[in-house]
Amino acid sequence: MISIRRSTARSVRAVARACVAGRPRGPAPDVVVRRSGGEVTLFAVVDGVAVAFAAGPQPGPDEAHAVPMAVLAAAEGGGADPVELSLVAAGRGEARWADRGVPRSLAFDAPDDDAAPPAVPDVWSQPQPALLAALHECGRAAGREPARFALHRVQLRGAAGQVVGTDGKAALTAAVFAFPFADDALVPAVPAFGTKDLAGRADARVGRTGDHVALTAGPWTVWLPVDAAGRYPDVAGVTPRGPATVVGLDDIDALALLDALPGLPGGTEDGRPVTLDLDGTAAVRAGGPGERAAEVRLSRSPVAGPAVRVALDRGYLARAVRLGCRTARVHGPLKPVVFEGGGYAFVAMTLDATSVVGPAADAAVVRTDPVPAAPTPAKSSPPFTPRSDPMKPTETNGHSADPPPPAGGTFDPLAEAEALRAVLAEGAARAARLVAALRHRKREQKALTQAWSSLKSLNLGTE
Repeated sequence: MISIRRSTARSVRAVARACVAGRPRGPAPDVVVRRSGGEVTLFAVVDGVAVAFAAGPQPGPDEAHAVPMAVLAAAEGGGADPVELSLVAAGRGEARWADRGVPRSLAFDAPDDDAAPPAVPDVWSQPQPALLAALHECGRAAGREPARFALHRVQLRGAAGQVVGTDGKAALTAAVFAFPFADDALVPAVPAFGTKDLAGRADARVGRTGDHVALTAGPWTVWLPVDAAGRYPDVAGVTPRGPATVVGLDDIDALALLDALPGLPGGTEDGRPVTLDLDGTAAVRAGGPGERAAEVRLSRSPVAGPAVRVALDRGYLARAVRLGCRTARVHGPLKPVVFEGGGYAFVAMTLDATSVVGPAADAAVVRTDPVPAAPTPAKSSPPFTPRSDPMKPTETNGHSADPPPPAGGTFDPLAEAEALRAVLAEGAARAARLVAALRHRKREQKALTQAWSSLKSLNLGTE
């Protein structure tokens, strides 16, 4: 008999399911539960990806059971309660556990299975704290189906120490890592590294064998098969370089932009376009057929370079901001936009020039800077009392004295105009809400009037 925890059953099943890129195909694989030399491990191969979990020491003789994944699903739980796995007859096994104090059992077919994990690399890297997050994010950037290039793969660039993922329209590169191999390897793009059991582990190490790239973190080891026949695009070669208009995205601006992007107009159009407008200041603008244009003014984000205006998918813009990319480089309307920061470089293709939305006088504006406060009124002065002696003239050394500032402080026309515009925008928003409320109330009154007329037509009288 071999005993594992219910939480172990849950974790192994969750990670194994996430070793599939896309939807699972065919029946779930068996999990080999093995005790060897007093150590218990669980091992499974899912869609070519092998995963092993070291469950820890457990006394007893060496033995192994092939357990269907459905048994782990039935027995899994969140605690340390044990699940006992044993053979009851030739080719037949039984799982026993307690669920809230109630004994449970499940019989299952247990064929002989001598499956063992692939070879362990001879050389491992030092711990790479950001490696699992990079594999997860670059896997999300990869394509979903095979194509002429292996876009459904993630590229590990050994000599450059980079992880790359692309779907042909956008590409994500994470750097810099220290890989113990110099060649490049194409491996499956799987979401396993984003599961709660693996995400955030800072002790991840990587190694390479002839057929696999292996990663280990804590009790987990994952072997990714290497696609030796696949071809991959040269992402570094298509990344634009040279002079560009650069915007440094402020953190407050970034949060405001992420909050506003889902509600901007044009979200149902092809490409979900938004316009990145850099003209001394930064703004993100969107519009749609029959919709009033709206823009987010990134007032805290500095811009350097010539004026440029490009359209791109709002999903790509949001992705770059969430990754921590705070610098955007725009090399022209026909070249990809490069976002950098947070250890990532995200390159996104621009959309057709017809998707660009220019400034509009009636656009709804979301500002990220505080509305300037109204000038503080001047304090009232005490009553004027004539001096009994004449005031001595101010010495000017031959120059005329500066005129006194106007009462109440210096008047800033631009600040006053901005404040007035903010007030008018708020008034327009309140008027729109009031109109909507009045229309709703009118519809309710109309419905009540129709209902009352219908009741009256029934001529229901009292007995």
